[in-house]
Amino acid sequence: MFKGAIFDFNGTLFWDTAFHDQAFDIFLEKHGIQLTDEEKRVKIHGQTNPDIMRSIFGDQLSQQDIHDFSQDKELIYRQLCVNDLKFAPGAEDLFDFLKANGIPFAIATSSGIENVSFYFEKMNLNRWFSFDKVVYNNGTFRGKPYPDVFLAAAGKLNLQPKETVVFEDSIAGIEAAESAGAGKICIVNSYGENYSRFPYLIITNFNSVDKKLFV
Repeated sequence: MFKGAIFDFNGTLFWDTAFHDQAFDIFLEKHGIQLTDEEKRVKIHGQTNPDIMRSIFGDQLSQQDIHDFSQDKELIYRQLCVNDLKFAPGAEDLFDFLKANGIPFAIATSSGIENVSFYFEKMNLNRWFSFDKVVYNNGTFRGKPYPDVFLAAAGKLNLQPKETVVFEDSIAGIEAAESAGAGKICIVNSYGENYSRFPYLIITNFNSVDKKLFV
């Protein structure tokens, strides 16, 4: 039995990978760059914007360039998805169950504060989450596959990582959860990734989660 849950957000609770990919296509077209689907999987999925921008444009980018590029891309993304904001199947039911049973849960995301604030406003996240229980990309921790985001989220729950169940969709995120020592990892297959290398439960609906994991 586990004492808490940690959720990645993008591609896990909100199935927005296609929006992010489309936003990057539009953004990169301005700079004369195209990425294949495989390049997006490796360079983009689960990564922080600073790491993404450096992997695409090179390490010579200034901090101002990274900030400006990131803001441009995320504005495009928010414009694309603003009218299609909905939680993954079964997610709200699981939130209600955890809340009703006093089981703490948090979000651990590679998104920046602008997008997190956008989700809180447009998706009413405060029904289940407090902003101070969200770990987001504030520039103080390494991006996935490093474990930092999940270690920080477990700390916000006052739990050890081994006491938590982590829900993730990206390869980098799964590797980060492994490195953090998560007690259990559930893979959310929201966009048809190949997860054959991993021995974990794969779900497409949060109603598939066994509630006995927590009570």
